Amino acid sequence: MAVVTAQMVKELREATGAGMTDCKKALDEAQGDIEAALKVLRERGLAAAAKKSSRAASEGVVASVISNDLGRGYLVEVNCETDFVTRNEEFQAFVTNLQQIILNQSPSTLEALTATAYTTGGTIAEATTNLVAKIGENITVRRYATLGEGKNLVASYVHGGGKVGVLVELTAEGLTAQRSNPVLSEIAKDVALQVAAMKPLYTNREAVPADIVKSESEVFWTQYKNQGKPDAALPKIVSSRMETWHKENCLTEQLFVKDDSKTVAAYVADAGKQAGVAGLKVANFVRLELGQGVDKKTGDFAAEVAQQIAASSKN
Repeated sequence: MAVVTAQMVKELREATGAGMTDCKKALDEAQGDIEAALKVLRERGLAAAAKKSSRAASEGVVASVISNDLGRGYLVEVNCETDFVTRNEEFQAFVTNLQQIILNQSPSTLEALTATAYTTGGTIAEATTNLVAKIGENITVRRYATLGEGKNLVASYVHGGGKVGVLVELTAEGLTAQRSNPVLSEIAKDVALQVAAMKPLYTNREAVPADIVKSESEVFWTQYKNQGKPDAALPKIVSSRMETWHKENCLTEQLFVKDDSKTVAAYVADAGKQAGVAGLKVANFVRLELGQGVDKKTGDFAAEVAQQIAASSKN
């Protein structure tokens, strides 16, 4: 039997996009002949995954996982090309399996997640490639985020069936013993809903980088100067505008969506006090919006379908 080397597996993987395990099996079956192995992969529909991987995947879901034992939360974004595939049972099962793996293994990074063993064998990365070949669309585990230091309370909110996912972390003295308190969990979920709706950029003004403050101030300075405001008045005008900017972009300073008579920070502190937890604060948050940063495919979808039907009728 021909010896299959790591270099041969690497070459076949680069040529097809198929998983390493599938490439090794194909090479073994083909007695080390790369061309024959490529044919094996094509026959099994695995080689097609490489071509599909270049197509824009901006649909899919953002799913959440909460581990109360660890005081930690996770968000994972799994993308596909069309909303139709999002409703596919196999796609949904894949996402559910990912959630269970995350809960059990607690990987710390996206790289660690995709390298983790999948439910039915191989790695998550390899299972993704196999799913691409089976469903016929580009699918990718695109983003992964974790939140929680173990001593705080983390809650999640997923909006629109997975269009937006949010994690919020609350902190206070002695909060570890209170993580199972449903009232506190509801407070955290209220804040998570705020993050989903109002899209804050930072937790509080202390978290805003100095270069961002400088840049925004310069933009406002130029805007008002171009409007003809006198130079002597600009410092006060820009300072006032930056106050407004902080209130719009810092979560704790935003007006609370369920009661705009108070800020988010005031709501959390007051609600925490009523629940018997003094000094309750927002420690951090994460917000993932589905497909954010992905170039969405545009064009005439009906024409594309017609073109595919015409092409298939010639075969």
